[in-house]
Amino acid sequence: MLNIPAPYEKLLQFQESLGLTEDSLTQLDPYRDLFVSKKDEFAAYFHLVFQGIPEAKLVLDYEERPGLMLRIWSHWFERIFRSKLDQELYSYLWRIGLRHVEVNLDQRFSNLGFSVIRQFCHKIILVEIEHGSRTRLLQLIDTVMDLCLLIETSAYIEATTRCDIEIIKGIADRVRNPVTVIGGSIKRLQKKVEADNPAFGVYESLLSENSRLEHMVTDIKTYFEMFQEDAVFGILELEPLIRKTLERLGLNSKFAHVKCETAISPAAASIIADARDMEYMFYHLLENSFEAVDPAAPRVRISSRVVEQPHPGIMIEVFNTGRPIKEEEFDKFATPFFSTKPAGTGFGIPIIRLAVRKNHGKVIFLPARDEGMIVMITLPHSR
Repeated sequence: MLNIPAPYEKLLQFQESLGLTEDSLTQLDPYRDLFVSKKDEFAAYFHLVFQGIPEAKLVLDYEERPGLMLRIWSHWFERIFRSKLDQELYSYLWRIGLRHVEVNLDQRFSNLGFSVIRQFCHKIILVEIEHGSRTRLLQLIDTVMDLCLLIETSAYIEATTRCDIEIIKGIADRVRNPVTVIGGSIKRLQKKVEADNPAFGVYESLLSENSRLEHMVTDIKTYFEMFQEDAVFGILELEPLIRKTLERLGLNSKFAHVKCETAISPAAASIIADARDMEYMFYHLLENSFEAVDPAAPRVRISSRVVEQPHPGIMIEVFNTGRPIKEEEFDKFATPFFSTKPAGTGFGIPIIRLAVRKNHGKVIFLPARDEGMIVMITLPHSR
């Protein structure tokens, strides 16, 4: 059984965004008994619709306990119209979404189910409710069903995503230990041969590939941890973030020759974002830029400015003198595992894009006019 607690604060945000309040729900009070009285009729109607779908009919025809689904649907309908919008109802709907994952129910059936529920409720209103109250009640019922669908779908997505992520993270953790052992063994073997021995070069090549695999495992885990965690927004100063990243990159001797210039505008010196996401973003952004520079002119420039269009924010530009992306590479450029570098993992750009997307930003990769690449990232201003 999946045991993922309902995120009540997030679900309350759904309710608020839909404009559902306790006051608005009181409009439903005079009609609750009417809807509840139709619970068995609803279950029969719902059953009839899904009997017409071959995949669903097969499940219904082979129920372990005949009539179970009719009772479940009748109970669901009654509960929706008996309950208030509180934690108890939210937990009930959330568990239904989790249960759909456990029984491998296609979410499209759930979406269809809510369409059927709306049709049935609309029919009750149009037949049984006086004309002057219909429009207001139709809108209220639709909004309540929107909330129910949002909660069940959120649970379904959370459970599905978490299962997939846990599997991938588990694989990454399982791979890391053997990779570390293999790397250590290769180093010990290499030490036993002279540098001019052909075997030395073979060991060096194996170490390089092993190192790339280690980095790939780390990047995969980073990506899925970022994907899984919600952003915690705060005001961040750009210069300390960039300085910290440059200090980390400075520990790598292969970047010692790269000249890095910064031009952070005082008017565009801070953003609203998640600190951890930004650390990952800047590290991979600048690491990629340093690795891509033209050896004859190894230069990187980081600047910022305020922009108003298409949305107000801070634009951070990172220019490097490296080779621009080829036209035929653009379709694959941001996909995991694709890299133009021999030792690349293919996760740098996806991590950058994920960090930007989570923090309500935009990122564009463009070839520079005078040979090179420009990355333009727009993030919310702290003002």
